[in-house]
Amino acid sequence: MCVENVKVIGVMRMIDNNEADDKIIAVAANDMSMNYIWKIEDLLSYFHSEIKNFFGEYKKLEHKKLLAEDFQDSDIAKHIIGSSIAYYQSKFKK
Repeated sequence: MCVENVKVIGVMRMIDNNEADDKIIAVAANDMSMNYIWKIEDLLSYFHSEIKNFFGEYKKLEHKKLLAEDFQDSDIAKHIIGSSIAYYQSKFKK
């Protein structure tokens, strides 16, 4: 297990087996090589392609097709995170 202090900068929205499979994009908050990145637009377009390619190849190994939308901003990513936490808490309430 690894815990890291991160800055959420966006989300790549995906569909996997007809279900949402969002990928939160974050950078290490204390990494000096990433300290200039505050939003998804700060990433070089190369990284956008690299991330989509990574998940595309990953899905090919599972014999699935990647359906990915454009990247969305951190507000949408944070909303997804909040909704996921609320769902988890309602589903697994002790």
